[in-house]
Amino acid sequence: MAWQRRPDARVWARGALALLAVALCAPGARGGALEWYSALVSTAYVDPQTNRTVRSVSEDGRFSDSSPKEGAQGLVGVPRGPDAEACAPDTRFHVPAPGGRGAVPWVALVARGGCPFKDKVAVAARRNASAVVVYNEERYGNLTAPISHAGTGNTVVIMVSYPKGREILDLVQKGIPVRMAIGLGTRHVQEFISGQSVVFVAIAFITMMIISLAWLIFYYIQRFLYTGSQFGNQSHRKETKKVIGQLPLHTVKHGEKGIDIDAENCAVCIENFKVKDIIRILPCKHIFHRTCIDPWLLDHRTCPMCKLDVIKALGYWGEPEDVQEMPAPESPPGSVPAVNLSSSVQDDDRSDRNNLPSSSSNESVPQRNAGFKEDTAESIALLGTGGSDPQRGGPVA
Repeated sequence: MAWQRRPDARVWARGALALLAVALCAPGARGGALEWYSALVSTAYVDPQTNRTVRSVSEDGRFSDSSPKEGAQGLVGVPRGPDAEACAPDTRFHVPAPGGRGAVPWVALVARGGCPFKDKVAVAARRNASAVVVYNEERYGNLTAPISHAGTGNTVVIMVSYPKGREILDLVQKGIPVRMAIGLGTRHVQEFISGQSVVFVAIAFITMMIISLAWLIFYYIQRFLYTGSQFGNQSHRKETKKVIGQLPLHTVKHGEKGIDIDAENCAVCIENFKVKDIIRILPCKHIFHRTCIDPWLLDHRTCPMCKLDVIKALGYWGEPEDVQEMPAPESPPGSVPAVNLSSSVQDDDRSDRNNLPSSSSNESVPQRNAGFKEDTAESIALLGTGGSDPQRGGPVA
């Protein structure tokens, strides 16, 4: 039966891992992988006091998620007036140019906030900016944040920290031309799990634990019931075996009267009786091999031929385990207990008397007494010789 097998810890471990894998691979379970690129920001300008070119290169920029990952360069331009966020559609930009030359490639420098990034990029793109640089708010310090502005075309967009943006803004507002070059930096991959996936995995794990606990409870209840039933069956069979042991045994001898070893056979194994075979005699006078009839009686309690309840025939009307054990007197092999014989003869005689008509009861009493004495004498003689009763077609029980 299935509940007899012990649960294997390795099976449980595999099941738990499989369930967690399904939970993590299910749609929506993983939060996804965040991939972004840093930006190399190179600036150059001429210091008006020393007339020397000041250059700086740093990788503190971050490409927008919607931006093409490619380089751009040009002079830095900032919004005119107080609108540093460049949110107004008519925003104009101031681009200082060395020597007062005409139109040159330029890069818009705008502040974060005030409106969506998409609006800022759209305003700068209409002014033909080659790139847009958004510097972060002061409260974030040197940090940068991801930017998304889908639908703005192929404009290169990056974000720089607040100190870097303010440094460039101050130079441009003083009228100093600043040339900026943007390059592709390092690729970064950050895997993370969203809050929704954590909840999903937690629910899956709790469900697995509940199912496992229910299965374990069911397993141990079934095992307890099975152990109890096995114990009861073993006790019942043990008591039944003791009762069956009270049935007489007989060893078949050569030339024995009442048993034709060439014609009679055991109804269980369908084999003829042989000399020195040990047979068991049932109360119904049917005989069988001991090795054949004992297992049959343990399971069925009845004679295979006439269906007589052997246990009840021996005087045990209830279950064998509910009746006190009544030890049978020992007798030598091949003999029949006299007590059983006398009771059987008396019972047969009593049943014969009950079946006779009442009108002839007085006439038949002497005959019955005479027949009873003759049967008793014959049975006692057979007990002494180990013979059989030829009139009954088998050995005497």
